[in-house]
This record gives sequence, C-alpha cells and structure tokens, in this order.
Amino acid sequence: MSCVHYKFSSKLDYNTVTFDGLHITLSELKKQIMARERLKATDCDLQITNAQTREGILFADKLIL
Repeated sequence: MSCVHYKFSSKLDYNTVTFDGLHITLSELKKQIMARERLKATDCDLQITNAQTREGILFADKLIL
C-alpha cells in the first residue's frame, strides 16, 4: 500500500489517503480526498500542490508518485 499526505490550507494537520500500487492519478486522488472529507464535486474542485516544490499539479491523468 502507498499513501499521500494532504492538508487543506485552512487546517494545521495533515491527513492521509492510502491506495494500492505505486502511484495514483490526480483525478482518483481528488475523488478519495473529497470522499474522505465528505465534499461534493458540485460544491468545489481541489487545487493540488506539491508541498516540497510548491508546483501545482494540473492534469487529471498525471500520476502522483
């Protein structure tokens, strides 16, 4: 199992999404975060940024390692 740590800019603590395999697509990561946080896709869209490089990740089919 692999994991991605995420945090909303308005929160202090990180949460974790776990998944099978070595990578996850950006769209699947967004779906899992939204489900975990009980957000609806019609309410918002998530902006994903690499915390180390501050680079925004824009393409839905991009693999997150």
